[in-house]
Amino acid sequence: MEVARLLEILASYNRFWTTGSVEAGIERDLLARCLAQVDSKEIVVLKGVRRCGKSTLLAQVMEALLKKGVRPQQLLRVNLEEPLFTTEASIDLLEQIYRTWRERVCPQGKGYLFLDEIQNIPGWEGWVRGRSDTEDVKIFLSGSSAQMLSREIGTKLTGRQVSFEVYPLSFCEFLRFKGLEASSELEYVATRP
Repeated sequence: MEVARLLEILASYNRFWTTGSVEAGIERDLLARCLAQVDSKEIVVLKGVRRCGKSTLLAQVMEALLKKGVRPQQLLRVNLEEPLFTTEASIDLLEQIYRTWRERVCPQGKGYLFLDEIQNIPGWEGWVRGRSDTEDVKIFLSGSSAQMLSREIGTKLTGRQVSFEVYPLSFCEFLRFKGLEASSELEYVATRP
């Protein structure tokens, strides 16, 4: 893919490079556990069924990093379900995306790479391991459970990853989403009007 076109696509998904903010929705309970891994070397893997909030959780981690003072250009979010990427879904595409970002947007300092729906790239495990081992980059991945439970993730990323299973909203998260507060279902039932 032509570098100028690739940069245009990346900029459209990473508008925070210029705005400095990310739309992240209602905070998920799992966010604190994800943020606890930000300074570790391990790759953070978010697995779960479709539409359970993996992408939202990635956005919330990004929002937290920006609030902590990380420069927007240090973050790269890539949606690997982007139709413009699906015809070229390969390790070469991942490398081209990564190099374009590092050379054109974030040539210095630590980078934070967020790869959404990584299972769409055949052989992604080796590439992710290589970048994690050789580059100053923290990697966050998301993917659908069935594909992410492959044997490859267990063998190629053994000792290099921390996985979290993401579920649809819990009861308390649902209440928060609706603007209500309760620490448990029992508390909600006991205090509701």
